[in-house]
Amino acid sequence: MRKLILLGIVISLFSCSQGEKRDYTVKGSAAGFADGTVVYLEDLGPNNKRIALDTALVQTGEFSFYKVQNGEKGIQIISTPSSNGQLLLVKDIEPLTVTLYKDSLHASLVTGSLENELFNTYRNESRNESITKQKLRSLYSQAQAETDGVMAEQHLNKIKAMDDAFITERKALITKHSDKMVAIAALSDLINAKVITGAETATYFDDLSTDVQKSPIGVSINKYVAQQKAQQMASQLASVGNIAPEFTAMTPDGKELALSETLGEYTIIDFWASWCKPCRMENPNVVSVYNKYHKKGLNIISVSLDRPGQKDRWIKAIEKDKMDWHHVSNLKFWQDPIPRSYGVRSIPTTFLLDKNGVIIAKNLRGRALGAKMAELLGS
Repeated sequence: MRKLILLGIVISLFSCSQGEKRDYTVKGSAAGFADGTVVYLEDLGPNNKRIALDTALVQTGEFSFYKVQNGEKGIQIISTPSSNGQLLLVKDIEPLTVTLYKDSLHASLVTGSLENELFNTYRNESRNESITKQKLRSLYSQAQAETDGVMAEQHLNKIKAMDDAFITERKALITKHSDKMVAIAALSDLINAKVITGAETATYFDDLSTDVQKSPIGVSINKYVAQQKAQQMASQLASVGNIAPEFTAMTPDGKELALSETLGEYTIIDFWASWCKPCRMENPNVVSVYNKYHKKGLNIISVSLDRPGQKDRWIKAIEKDKMDWHHVSNLKFWQDPIPRSYGVRSIPTTFLLDKNGVIIAKNLRGRALGAKMAELLGS
């Protein structure tokens, strides 16, 4: 697939108008690479999609890209078919110089602009941090295996100190360089490490310069922030004491069914999926509770997050687990609007409603579910 895309780019290069200005974007040295080695230049687009831009051939240890830049912020990728890893650099209207290392492409150097040098430093420091932390984890595991509590604690304290520094240093970097791509990279790292709240993410994102926010990574993070806000609002709406949000979806036999049509004296809304192992492990307990309390007024409606095109798998799981109650699904995986309206972020997740549709409890599983139903409907 890549060869076909790049072929189209090569053809377009030779079909450009004769008067177009073709100053180089990136000029590089590639010592150790054989002449004729192909080097790719790609844009990192939305959702980490790689967009082919240009190709170059190594000749006498050098290569050049002649892709005119539009001045927009973004990240680009340099790679070769014969080397492991890839080199990230900031899209720049200034000519850049790259020194490629054949045995360690991701450790290569980019010079020519302050922004790229700053980004280059951040990449190297992040890589060194990762290596150091991995060594500490290995030492910690070794100390545990040797039942050396003192050494294990020392290694663990160093890991915790690195974790704290990771957060502090990246937050400071975002604040100091809010107009640089290194800031959005640092924010992305904090999000991926799950060490920053949705509210904090929104605050740091809002402080970034407009052009950084509009970069492909910025657009992705902005969508993430919007999703976090929507989930938070949904969680608040679907909290204990509120009326459960109404929904309608298709049953296994292709009919529409609304939540309001399934209400009993008490009703469990059960979010699950056939592919979810913890859900399948919990199902026997839910079946037991249903069989014991259904005649006393307990109803269940299960909402499946099964994937598109997997209706048969959904139905077979219902039959296999003997879930003899109401079922609906839009077969949209995590894009299903029903779990989103309830702020569901993981499954299995349950909501217990009274006869008026008011949420009276959440996430009751195992013994807790049985105990709650015994309290409400008697043992």
